[in-house]
Amino acid sequence: MNIIESIQQRRSARTYTSEPLRDEHIAQIKQYISQLKAPFGVNARIELISVNSNDEPIKLGTYGVIKGASEYLVLIFEDATFAETAAAYMFEQAILFCTDLGLGTCWLGGSFSRSNFKKQIKLNSNEKLRIVSPVGYASHKKSFIEKLLSADEKHISRRPFGELFFDKNFDTPLTENSAGIFSTPLEMVRLAPSASNKQEWRVLLDNKALHFYKKPYLSFDSIDMGIALCHFELTCKELNIEGKFEILEDFPHNDEIKYVISWIKKQ
Repeated sequence: MNIIESIQQRRSARTYTSEPLRDEHIAQIKQYISQLKAPFGVNARIELISVNSNDEPIKLGTYGVIKGASEYLVLIFEDATFAETAAAYMFEQAILFCTDLGLGTCWLGGSFSRSNFKKQIKLNSNEKLRIVSPVGYASHKKSFIEKLLSADEKHISRRPFGELFFDKNFDTPLTENSAGIFSTPLEMVRLAPSASNKQEWRVLLDNKALHFYKKPYLSFDSIDMGIALCHFELTCKELNIEGKFEILEDFPHNDEIKYVISWIKKQ
């Protein structure tokens, strides 16, 4: 899988052809998600479920947002510190893998009925079902709602590089030139999907460290951060930039945003 190409190609697909996933795609997805592990010591898993159970259709309560999908990826994780962020990191890996297979996906965090999904998923007492995504063959014909969302710029636009990333302090926007080897990893962060495309995360480049922050809003800021961290680290690995995430006690403070984690480049 080419991570950078998959990130660039990924688009949210809300209308599908109604064709069930072919056996080869089901086998590839199940094999891939079975070996995924969430980072930061968090316990999480992904299951692939069909909208049919014993040949009886199950209403998944997507309120008209998703049409024609036959299968869904379901994210389940144990409730713990940093769990949402780590689980979202892992789920985005599965999304990018499906993109690489030429399949359509769409993060769903609020527009579905969890109770209907739980009918097919056995949850332990300490587990949460937080995110799902349809996965299938995207239709060239868009639904009415999808056309409305596509016409709304906030769902397709991205903030400029210098609004999201900063150089040594939060008064100095980072340019792609000054970002150096981190220019492409940060560009892949800029392309990361987020709830309502808010992009409420910020990154400060400080010597050999990059500090990640978030602007808390609603209830998806931790999930959005997980997607951003996934894009950054997987791109660094693809470009052979070595380093690791670490939560620091001493980091640059900013009253408007909350520190989450730092990525330290290997010397």
